[in-house]
Amino acid sequence: MAISSISKNILSLFLRKVCPACGSRLDGSQLLCPWCELRLDRCSEIHWSSTGSSFSNPSDHLETGVAGVPVYSAVMYAGVPGEIVVRLKFNGEKHLAKAAAGMIMQYSIRLPDPGDILVPVPAGRKRKRERGYNQAALITAKLASMSGCRSLDILKKDDGPSQVGLSPSQRRQNVAGIFQMKGRCRVPDGVDIWLVDDVATTCSTIDSAAGVLLDSGALRVTGLTLAYRKRTADSIVQR
Repeated sequence: MAISSISKNILSLFLRKVCPACGSRLDGSQLLCPWCELRLDRCSEIHWSSTGSSFSNPSDHLETGVAGVPVYSAVMYAGVPGEIVVRLKFNGEKHLAKAAAGMIMQYSIRLPDPGDILVPVPAGRKRKRERGYNQAALITAKLASMSGCRSLDILKKDDGPSQVGLSPSQRRQNVAGIFQMKGRCRVPDGVDIWLVDDVATTCSTIDSAAGVLLDSGALRVTGLTLAYRKRTADSIVQR
């Protein structure tokens, strides 16, 4: 009995739910501990992919006739979300994709409906080979299971120059034409498609990828990211 009791106690330590940001113990259904929740800001603005501009009502922006798609980000990049992105992206902590998807579900002002299609923004072959995975695809898979949506990995990306140090207009030129449909993949008919990524800054990456989906017959495309990062000279995190 004593050995069995010890084994159960050890097992409970491994199964104990902890805050993905700081490792402190969580109670109940908490996503983050109270301290880490204080270190994040919800993103209340929507951004337009072709211009990077922000607005509050997507229907108002659609009436202008400007090309592009709306991009929803759950939280601002600074603080805990940025730390989670860096650890997921560069430290190999793939388990944090679940936390990222959970933050999207909890904090985004708009979410996909069950039955919608989630498409991850692809990483270039070189980047994926170096990292061993595409963080956007990991987030998308977790988000699909949480939202009742279907995940389709139907885009591919050519390797291109880094976005670091480029102006917004240069970044848009840098990603122009680097996305294509994968092999014989097709866009499903009559469904809403959500392009999922970890971070949006100028929204140029989502704009370029969305254009491919729309040109391939997508009915409606919307961008969805974990975090929005304000544009500064050093604000690009390499894919």
